[in-house]
Amino acid sequence: MGSPNRAQPRGGMWARMVDAFHGRDTPAPTVPAVPRNSLEWRVNPDTETWWHLTPNAPAGMQEIQACAPDGYDFARLVWQACEVCRLGLIVKIRVTGPWQRHGYGSRMVRFALRGREGYRWTTTPQSEDARAFFPVITEATGVPFPRQAHLCEHMRAREPRHLRPRQQLDPPPS
Repeated sequence: MGSPNRAQPRGGMWARMVDAFHGRDTPAPTVPAVPRNSLEWRVNPDTETWWHLTPNAPAGMQEIQACAPDGYDFARLVWQACEVCRLGLIVKIRVTGPWQRHGYGSRMVRFALRGREGYRWTTTPQSEDARAFFPVITEATGVPFPRQAHLCEHMRAREPRHLRPRQQLDPPPS
């Protein structure tokens, strides 16, 4: 048997327990939480990066992306707009779980609509989330987004397959 007065190590958990017993509560050291992957990042507008992938053709596909610090694009909108026919098509919109309901989808759609007043917009078939989202954005913008995808001849034209130029953006306004 060891001595009952044996010295105990004065660090870590034991020290905090002794201090607490004697009324000297000390806060436990905080370990910064470092996410293991993008899905663990918290919504933090100061750490996101926004990109616009411009079209390769006049009525070609374009994208806007919001990315986490590790480069993961947690929000993405793909669309086409034809200046000649004044027609727009939302091809795909996606906002990953933790970032949903923080205004990313609305900001991306407003970016696509900018400078395109009077265009007629449609969407491709919609997911359950999109069927809930588009009536809300229609009410906010006054632009209907029916689910019958309409493309004009300019939108159907083949685009070059090389990578589209990418431009960093300031985050679109809320």
